[in-house]
Amino acid sequence: MRKFAAIATALALGTVSSVAMADDGNFFVNANAGASSYNTSNPFSGMEGNSFSKTGKAGALRAGYRWNSVVDYGVEVGYGFLGNTTARLAGERASARLQDQTRGWLLGGNLNYNINEHWYVDGRAGWFRARSLYEARFLPDPLSASGRAAVTRTGEYFGIGGGYDFNKNFSLGLAYDTYRVPENEYNKNTRIGMYSFQAEYRF
Repeated sequence: MRKFAAIATALALGTVSSVAMADDGNFFVNANAGASSYNTSNPFSGMEGNSFSKTGKAGALRAGYRWNSVVDYGVEVGYGFLGNTTARLAGERASARLQDQTRGWLLGGNLNYNINEHWYVDGRAGWFRARSLYEARFLPDPLSASGRAAVTRTGEYFGIGGGYDFNKNFSLGLAYDTYRVPENEYNKNTRIGMYSFQAEYRF
């Protein structure tokens, strides 16, 4: 993951430094805060005393450069935290909990279209270097039955949004992003969605 982060940062900054001085545009910082939704099912479905949550708090932070045109276009690098899923099973003598938590680095491009002086729509797409942490815990806790495992894979992300420009520097809006996490031996889930508020500052 560190190697991917170094490559992503170098690529984004290298692109910006080579053309930013020659073109009209802006550096930006973009933050999203909202909730994730995992495309997965309850592993304890049908068992008495089970509960399942596939949504959680989620967010992302991006920085980059955007060039001005009829449709503004840019590059971005960032980090996303996609919350977690938690499945629980409670019994008279024992209980179990299974959890999946995903986060990772982002590298991609974005587009922004100003409908008028204040309202805009935007889109983005790129690569998502995901690190998923899987944890199983059983109580009473025999050592052979509980454990953790981390898997790092590269997928892609897409997002759309829209909102209001208060001035040339600051905007607020709503967004939806979907992230693909390649399936692995612990989970066949391949998609995670995120609904969020987004804020952007340009300078």
